Amino acid sequence: MKSIKIFGLPYEGPENFQPGVQLGPAHIRWAYDSIEWYSIYQGAAVPDFEDLGDPYFYSKEKPKDFLRKASVWLKENKITPPFIALGGDHFVTYPLVKYLLEAGTKFKVLHLDAHLDRRDSYMGNKFSHASVIKRVEELIGEENVITLGYRSAFMDEKPKRAEPFRVVEPLRRIVEEETPPFYLTLDLDVLDPSVFPAVSNPEPGGINFSEVLEAFRLLKGKVLAMDIVELDPLLDATHQSSILAAEILREALILLSK
Repeated sequence: MKSIKIFGLPYEGPENFQPGVQLGPAHIRWAYDSIEWYSIYQGAAVPDFEDLGDPYFYSKEKPKDFLRKASVWLKENKITPPFIALGGDHFVTYPLVKYLLEAGTKFKVLHLDAHLDRRDSYMGNKFSHASVIKRVEELIGEENVITLGYRSAFMDEKPKRAEPFRVVEPLRRIVEEETPPFYLTLDLDVLDPSVFPAVSNPEPGGINFSEVLEAFRLLKGKVLAMDIVELDPLLDATHQSSILAAEILREALILLSK
């Protein structure tokens, strides 16, 4: 098993309702120092990993500039799976999927989110956190993208493969019927705001931490790489969400170990 790589993509587009997600990678790392490296949930310790740090992006960088810089950084650092990218807003998923596809990697995208993220454009921008999955589908095909847990939709969003509200129940069927590997993109707003309040666009009716753990258990050995996005530390006065994001990172590292 290769050493798992961690890196941040602290990008934040100009469309965010409540700014602050560009600080997400730094705060997840800070909170990670406060938790145990052993998971009693999975009965395993965190495997070896390498933290590659973060490329630098200007605050409110234009999406096309971000895409160019992210692509260059990924290639220069010769990023290969398994890896976990820390966002940043959800648009960071797009250059990661594009990079893997250009390297010839075959996979399907599993998308856990409170939102469908399939608008063709948002606030006049086709490259944003609200349109990221639409752009990903254009890269990999609608049939290869599965969204679970969403509770909010724009009237023009018509996903080919999506299941509202639930994550664990449909995932059980998916792992039996679909051929792995999966690229997992985890928008932290899939969690209920009572559990994880520090996100830019909270939606009630989400899942809890135990359901995230069960999803990881079902996906063990089936995930190629993943991202964890949309923590907003500026909304996290008690550090509750940052600590939970760090715990999710710990469980994700064990998920990617074999």
